[in-house]
Amino acid sequence: MRFVSIALQVMVVSTLSASAVAGPREFPGSPDGAADLDRLRRIVSPHIEGDTLVIEGRIDSHIYDYLQYEAQRVAAVRVIELDSLGGNVEWALEIARRIKELGKTTLLTSQHYCASACAFIFAAGRERVAAEDTWIGIHGARLGPGYTSNFQGLCFEDLDGGAVFEPRKTGCRQFLDRWYEVTLTRTNEAFAAMEGNGVSPDLRNTYFAMPDDPEWPAQMNAIRKPDWPLSATDAVKYNLVTKVLAKTNF
Repeated sequence: MRFVSIALQVMVVSTLSASAVAGPREFPGSPDGAADLDRLRRIVSPHIEGDTLVIEGRIDSHIYDYLQYEAQRVAAVRVIELDSLGGNVEWALEIARRIKELGKTTLLTSQHYCASACAFIFAAGRERVAAEDTWIGIHGARLGPGYTSNFQGLCFEDLDGGAVFEPRKTGCRQFLDRWYEVTLTRTNEAFAAMEGNGVSPDLRNTYFAMPDDPEWPAQMNAIRKPDWPLSATDAVKYNLVTKVLAKTNF
């Protein structure tokens, strides 16, 4: 699971650390100037364009700070447009609470994605709109970098063929049990926040009913469940997306 940042990295739902699925998008038909402008906009995030607050890239404290410092301008926007693979779950949940208070529409425009911690923010919209060619990534909370180093030291043996998972090593089982409980708590907290804004509990139930990811040790995924990319159409089943738009509508 590449999504404790969950993001659910929709998880915890890493944290929940950012989950990955797609790399940067290509714009082969864009003139050089337009491509340069697009790159610049992605450095300056968040920012306001017309009646839209645009949040791109890593989810972290700077976004919450922007909502506070620019509260008057943010209050006037109609839509919050997202395009992110996630980030810090603690800050994502704080940002989501603020967006829910503001009662804004959250939006995924054509070819955009919202994974891990970003999913919490998307779920906080009063109306949650997504183009048909977008996706939302759900996963449980993940361990931060320092803890993954501990995971590797306690639970892996270095052999000639590379590192091998060895759960019988001293301290490994205790480490795994402890951090499973921590990531489980954070993941459930993230799901509960989404359900508090109308997302169906079936999203949580379906996620936890998934078989464990056989690659979870190599990915140092303490909660063990796989990353779950949801298309906009599939997300409607869980009321995570409330309206799907054709990609030609943008």
